[in-house]
Amino acid sequence: MTSEPMDLRSRHTVPCYARIQVIGGAVVVFIAALVWYGAISLNLGTVADFGAGAMPKALAILLFFGGGAVLVQGLVQRPEEAERAEFSPAPVAILVIAIALFGLFIRGGDFTLLSTPQLGLGVVGPLTVFIAGCATPERRVKELLPMSFGLTAAVLLVFCDLLQVTIPIFPGFAQDAIFSSLGVDGAIRALYLAYGGIAAALYVAFFGLRDDRRD
Repeated sequence: MTSEPMDLRSRHTVPCYARIQVIGGAVVVFIAALVWYGAISLNLGTVADFGAGAMPKALAILLFFGGGAVLVQGLVQRPEEAERAEFSPAPVAILVIAIALFGLFIRGGDFTLLSTPQLGLGVVGPLTVFIAGCATPERRVKELLPMSFGLTAAVLLVFCDLLQVTIPIFPGFAQDAIFSSLGVDGAIRALYLAYGGIAAALYVAFFGLRDDRRD
């Protein structure tokens, strides 16, 4: 019975602070803390009537437990089986841009160095998903486009229509005109139905109804 030399095994061991799961889990937990801190002043509401703080606080809880589970898994992982985290500036920069776009333009406002208009989830949602998806080296525009509209439609359906969470949906300059002509509920439903249709049409255009290819 043979064993791997100690010097060779030591070269493959990854310390806790350099493990990709530890770093990734810690980052997710940190983001969860920021989301929770930002939503502290928002009303949680009740089960029958969700407030503006329901979605961000629920998201923060999910991120905390998900990131914590990944963090613990990385800590208890055998050193020789762990994967070392390799920092790549381009994907990080793309994700930062996506998060900044969402935070600055979904509601708009006067910030320290600039003032941004309200674009709402209907505009910012697809852009954020598409830009964030570009962070992966395996990015494919044909997959990102349907996903961008499809995920935004799902968020509008679940949080804005079913749960009645208050989120800016339309650009500020057009919001009053849209709501006066369609009503709040009608405008929301028209938008997520349109985005769902766009996502389905793009998927069919790019991939077809079914794959008839044979190996």
